[in-house]
Amino acid sequence: MRRTMRFAAIGMIGLAALGLRAAEAQTKDPDYPTKPITFYVAFSPGGNVDLATRALIRAASKSLGQPFVPVNKMGAGGTVAGMAVMNAAPDGYTLGSYSGSAVLVIPHTPESPYKNLNGFTLLVNYGKFIFPLIVRSDSPWKSWHDLIQSAKQNPRGVSVATTGARSMSPMGIALWASEQKEKVEFTHISLKGSAEVLSYTLGGHVNLFAGSFDHAVLQSLKDGRLRILGYLSEERAPGFESYPTFKELYGEVPPNLAGVWGPSGMPEHVLKRLDDAFARAVKDPDFIKVMDSMSMPVVYMHRHELGSFVQQQYPKVREVMRILSAEEAKAKK
Repeated sequence: MRRTMRFAAIGMIGLAALGLRAAEAQTKDPDYPTKPITFYVAFSPGGNVDLATRALIRAASKSLGQPFVPVNKMGAGGTVAGMAVMNAAPDGYTLGSYSGSAVLVIPHTPESPYKNLNGFTLLVNYGKFIFPLIVRSDSPWKSWHDLIQSAKQNPRGVSVATTGARSMSPMGIALWASEQKEKVEFTHISLKGSAEVLSYTLGGHVNLFAGSFDHAVLQSLKDGRLRILGYLSEERAPGFESYPTFKELYGEVPPNLAGVWGPSGMPEHVLKRLDDAFARAVKDPDFIKVMDSMSMPVVYMHRHELGSFVQQQYPKVREVMRILSAEEAKAKK
């Protein structure tokens, strides 16, 4: 009985301390934001995430009245930037970009510095990526069905390039699910980014591109050097809508998110200011123009809706990761 009462007292003290910290934060900075906000972009300059994120925070700064200061902090699939955000003071002056991989995939990997999302506040989702499956135009495969038939006749004969290790890549996970259902096995090639994936595909070093849709991919399609077989994502690129998605083929889609997070414990008045700023930003014409230029759909989720979505998807991805990791470990023996 005493032990129960002691734990209850500790819990009450903890809740009181959290409430006091939030009240102190609001007292210290009631007019948030009163200075520029550091923003860690998890990927390299010039890529889809960089361009989309910069457009979003430029739009958000219009209603916040303070600028964001973007800092590209690449590495480890976005976890380097993620850890910088997680370890920052929860005062709203350090935020960062996240991807579906950072939120739903990486926490389940042995290498991850964070094993859950307790250290983060998911603030907003602003978009999704388009993940096309692409071959060179001189490929003998005219459709996804053609490629699968070839893979059945020639195990591991189809090489697929993805960004990052298969078990840490949304594209890799979706492809693995298709292999299980079709009873085929691809040869997976892990590369550093979509630019390298595209280069390997154009150079004939791999058979299949499984990366994100961007300007370079679009230009290569228009030039007639590449051909789409389908999409890993539910979303299709404008002008190339006639190809099937994995949702239609297998009922599967990869973890696909693009948004903003901050450290846990941010004060409520700061969260409300950011809620309003990002809700306005996703409707900003300049932001929408940048997204349209990259054929990147605007998919807005408020932090409460986003939290519910992630909570629903988290155990599903964890189970897939458990099976995939066990298979990869077995293959190494």
